[in-house]
Amino acid sequence: MTHRRWWWGAMMGLCMLMGTLGACSGGNGDGDHGGNGCVLFAEVEPNDTEVNAQDLDTVFFGDCVVVDGSIFTAVDEDSYRVFIQEDLKLVVTLDHSSLVDFDVLLFDADTGQLIRDCGTGVVPDLCVVAFDVIARDIAIDVVVVSASGAGTYTLELSAE
Repeated sequence: MTHRRWWWGAMMGLCMLMGTLGACSGGNGDGDHGGNGCVLFAEVEPNDTEVNAQDLDTVFFGDCVVVDGSIFTAVDEDSYRVFIQEDLKLVVTLDHSSLVDFDVLLFDADTGQLIRDCGTGVVPDLCVVAFDVIARDIAIDVVVVSASGAGTYTLELSAE
């Protein structure tokens, strides 16, 4: 009887977790941009240069993208690419252990020019960057680097 209670308890916990993740990803998990939740991504290696940056898709006003990632060594870096097709403010938040120092850098993916160094030395790192789209979408590389240490992080990009 104890085994059966444990199994049902585990199943209920799993169902609650799946319900939470489903609600956070907008409900249907198809990656739509409904603006009513965060789309969750896991880091996919290799993503250590702009050539193999992990594509996080187009970000529209009201969208939220969350990536769970890891910096394996102090010289590791993780690159993510987003596309912006409309005027918006991109709110970038990087949360990690206070025992390490990670920073976020934003680059124009077409030119390689640094747009913003979001490193603050405070956990979580937070910066807001306004984008004005003139004629075509803007490809942005969001790069997580280690100033010191290695570990896991959560990167959130919110379009406002």
